[in-house]
Amino acid sequence: MARDEGARTQAPQDERRSCGVQEKGALSGTLWRRYAQSIVLALALALLGCGGDDVPNLAGVWTGTLQDNFVGTGSILLTIGQHDTQLTGTWQSTFPDPSNNSSGDLSGTVNEPSLALVLSASKSGACSFTVSAHIDDDNHFSGTYAPFNCSRPQGGNLDVTRQ
Repeated sequence: MARDEGARTQAPQDERRSCGVQEKGALSGTLWRRYAQSIVLALALALLGCGGDDVPNLAGVWTGTLQDNFVGTGSILLTIGQHDTQLTGTWQSTFPDPSNNSSGDLSGTVNEPSLALVLSASKSGACSFTVSAHIDDDNHFSGTYAPFNCSRPQGGNLDVTRQ
């Protein structure tokens, strides 16, 4: 008597015991959907990390030169903290004539490749400045500054590098 091997069926409870693996290694519908959902979730998370809207990290200590239209060449020290696109910190400018030195708080925003700062002087009567700069790379920016709340026609250029 010949035995019919081709007409074999599997009971539902046997399929559950085999963790969703059916004959010939095929995944059951439920397990396949879970697998596909996991792949889609992993791809979505990977793409979120590849967004083109990355904000450059400017946090740290920066030093550079000032070419002031009124008092000549000087140096600048910026200590920048950052939260998303918002910048805060302190600044200090130094010139050959100490009477032109100044310092204070800074605030601003970064939107690559642009940087906008407000340098608020801490000393009463000293000039505060707005800075408009271009970020060249992760460690360098340059631009111009202009005074506000100031009687002197001061302004100029700055060139700054991360330390």
